[in-house]
Amino acid sequence: MTLPHDHRSVLIVDFGSQVTQLIARRLREASVYCEIHPFQKAEQALAAMKPAAVILSGGPESVHEEGSPRAPQAVFEAGVPVLGICYGEMTLCEQLGGKVEGGHTREFGRAAITVQKDSPLLAGLAPVGEDEEVWMSHGDKIVAIPEGFDVVASSEGSPYAVIADETRRFYGVQFHPEVMHTPRGHQMLKNFTHGIAGLKGDWTMAAYRDEKIAQIREQVGDAKVICGLSGGVD
Repeated sequence: MTLPHDHRSVLIVDFGSQVTQLIARRLREASVYCEIHPFQKAEQALAAMKPAAVILSGGPESVHEEGSPRAPQAVFEAGVPVLGICYGEMTLCEQLGGKVEGGHTREFGRAAITVQKDSPLLAGLAPVGEDEEVWMSHGDKIVAIPEGFDVVASSEGSPYAVIADETRRFYGVQFHPEVMHTPRGHQMLKNFTHGIAGLKGDWTMAAYRDEKIAQIREQVGDAKVICGLSGGVD
């Protein structure tokens, strides 16, 4: 795996959400280089990329069921900020000592989260005591959060809608900030990548193109190549 020159990166661990690609799109719109890797190969990607931050995506599984996907433990031992989104928040909680239960009423669609505590994750958004509009999509429910975490925001159906361990820079959100139905979700993601992880936002697709062209020319030399290219989030 070859990363673009001089760009710090974000690893997105994919748990099968239909909108995982949107996480990457939002980050790239904020000039952050990122790569999506399935949870089964996330540990190898973590070692190869040495990312500045990790995002755990949503997914269709239930954390409390045997054999459901998990994040590599190395993610929580890497010393970098981690953001869990929906299923990502649930597996973060379960793996670090919290508890998730099924059998609760499904929460789907627009919801209002009430900010309970200041956090850099919500910087520039609704102040403490006021609401922020988000998009929920989950059936399971977090009923206990791990030691060291605080509640940052809650909703009527999600008492742990936003949680944070500011010391370790671990965060979880029960909603989807990557979709347009969370109006200021892009700001939450930028708060995580730029404010918390310290990324400069100095990557562009144009620069990536130039870097890749140079790499390919160096590798290929005078030989001829065949390139098969499909579309993507960009």
